[in-house]
Amino acid sequence: MTNSGSRLRILTQNMFMRPPLIKTNKSDWKDERLDYFIDHILDNYDVVCLQEMFEFASSRRSRLFAAAEKLGFKFYVASQRQFPWNLAIDGGLVVLSRYPIVESDSFEYQRGIGPDWMAKKGVLYAKIAMADGDTHVHLFTTHTQASYGEVVITQPDVKRRLAQLFEFHNFLERVLPKHRAAGEAVVLTGDFNVDSRNHVLSDPAKAKYEREVEDGVETSDEGQAMMAVLEGRGIDPKVLGPDNTDEFRGKTTYVLHDALKERLGYHPVTFGNIVVDNEGGVSPRETVLTTKLDSMVMHSIDYVLWYNPDSAEHNASIVAELADVGVVPNFTPDREFTQISDHYGVSAEIAFK
Repeated sequence: MTNSGSRLRILTQNMFMRPPLIKTNKSDWKDERLDYFIDHILDNYDVVCLQEMFEFASSRRSRLFAAAEKLGFKFYVASQRQFPWNLAIDGGLVVLSRYPIVESDSFEYQRGIGPDWMAKKGVLYAKIAMADGDTHVHLFTTHTQASYGEVVITQPDVKRRLAQLFEFHNFLERVLPKHRAAGEAVVLTGDFNVDSRNHVLSDPAKAKYEREVEDGVETSDEGQAMMAVLEGRGIDPKVLGPDNTDEFRGKTTYVLHDALKERLGYHPVTFGNIVVDNEGGVSPRETVLTTKLDSMVMHSIDYVLWYNPDSAEHNASIVAELADVGVVPNFTPDREFTQISDHYGVSAEIAFK
């Protein structure tokens, strides 16, 4: 598929491609899901940001790169490979691009806690040159500390996640002044593992289950903290507990826009969705890949964040605008697995005028 260069189509997708021998239920269908992604999804985009596309002890990432190149994705950056003597697996991050990546960088977060200690999670940066050669998009993708089970903002994994997001902010402070010109768009993508839904039923008398739209309008405490940390505004340290002293306040403040929330008016479900039948019964939308612990949690944890404050004042001949953004479930009809991953993807389209 070709593109004139007037629009840039972006996908962010947690691929759930964990190393060999790790599986949720009977099978994770890793090879089959990767084949489906290559054959039916990849070619619809110009830039693809992947999380949990692990290279450790597997040839799947190399197979993806070879197939992507045949489809016109000539450029990529990826998490650094790890070996058994590193006592870690790689961060699982990949950025594929049809357009030249003229600058790139990466940062490894402080190690996670619990099962996340094994993966060197972090953030990737790619400066992408559009067809005219003078217009650039600054793209970041990340995967942060996960929570397992019920999430309370005072628990240690939440603080570690926010600490990693503060490292992300500091990475922005280092990279953007060096590589970004005024008026150039910045896009932050990935599985942030921060659930922005507050899971409070707005009308319990009307529905006993959580509704995606009506009950997804309010932002959770951690969702608010995430934006404050990424923007550099910092937080009240007591939010994370009476003994916490970390404010996570940056030197520079960026005004970031949660593109999905602003476009839709609510935080859409991207993980652990439900299905409601005609009688009001509720069941999990996905059961092949999702653990029982995460079944029907209705989390909103995958994001596209937009930063381009000076585009209106910039006097360049081309200005970038976020033309569209939405959740793409990437269902896989007539397969042993019902989705490409346990996560939905998020797509965005940037228009250049």
